[in-house]
Amino acid sequence: MEKKVIVCLGRQFGSGGRQLGQRLAEILGIAYYDRELMEEMAKHSGLDVGYLEERDEQIPGFFDYALVGRYGTTRMFGSGQNFVMLSETLKRIASERSCLIVGRTADYILRDEPNIVKVFVHAPYKYRVRRVAKGMNISVEQADSLIQKNDKDRARFYDFFTDKTWGQADSYDLSVDISKLGEEEAAQFIADYVRKRMEKFD
Repeated sequence: MEKKVIVCLGRQFGSGGRQLGQRLAEILGIAYYDRELMEEMAKHSGLDVGYLEERDEQIPGFFDYALVGRYGTTRMFGSGQNFVMLSETLKRIASERSCLIVGRTADYILRDEPNIVKVFVHAPYKYRVRRVAKGMNISVEQADSLIQKNDKDRARFYDFFTDKTWGQADSYDLSVDISKLGEEEAAQFIADYVRKRMEKFD
């Protein structure tokens, strides 16, 4: 693409946002980052990818606060340290290339980037339950529990590290109900929106 663009894609668990993001990045011809961010962080920090994935999108817990209280606020631990590394990684990637980034408060961390498009993908709850149950071959009850937990964790992470509310419309440029169009049409629709936005970029 001639102009650089950073697409930040938030998503409800089970909506199909990850798959849509992969397709959208393919259509736009830009780099895709989701779990790949953990690999980038590991590469530059020397930390184990597994360690970073375990703490991905987790807020600081009691242990983090206890250590910070003991050693002083200039030294960060656990999830707090991970967020600092995540921010540095996202800013480095955004400075280098056009890309699509899934979740991880990227829309907030990169809010000062000039060519940013913030998208949120959602779907009705029953749609998500059916999709998760079928995709993971689990019961409806298990899918329901998994969705509630993941949505709660994502909201806590986003709300903790930003001054905004996860999933709230005014936090994004575009909010799309994927169930109304399907994955492919939704990806094409969002791609058209991104291209039109890019025409307005300086």
